[in-house]
Amino acid sequence: MMKGNVIVLNGASSSGKTTLARQLQSKLSKVYLLCSLDAFWDMTPYGIPAGSNNFPNMKLALAKSVKALAETGHNVIVDIVFCGQKTYLELTSELELFNLKIIKVECPLVELEKRERARGDRRLGLAKSQYESVHHEVLYDMIINTHINSTEQCAEKIINSMS
Repeated sequence: MMKGNVIVLNGASSSGKTTLARQLQSKLSKVYLLCSLDAFWDMTPYGIPAGSNNFPNMKLALAKSVKALAETGHNVIVDIVFCGQKTYLELTSELELFNLKIIKVECPLVELEKRERARGDRRLGLAKSQYESVHHEVLYDMIINTHINSTEQCAEKIINSMS
């Protein structure tokens, strides 16, 4: 069976990962599933705060789920926030046998905070709490800046790098 390709979008909350993932899905010539960390947090029971204190292995579970999808021939876009090197190592260990492209989705903190306020669906300060650790000791295949470039430009850059 043919193994799927995996594109990982890593960046702080409100950096534009989900919007970029949806743009990629609409522009890529092959079908890609979106596997989002938010979807995993949405599985948590009502009233129990999502996060690593209550669900310490959720990001590892996401990595193993992506591996299962890719093993069965599905292409996957992963929308995730790394906790620095720990999450990065878990994910790359699970996906080392696949065609894996890891993308740094960056955006200035001032813009992240502006987007966070405008969204209204995130705890204020979430992006700031992730800003320093999300890219710590992570090796990237490409860097995308969603503040300088439009979503369409970012998607085109990624697609062009895959040909």
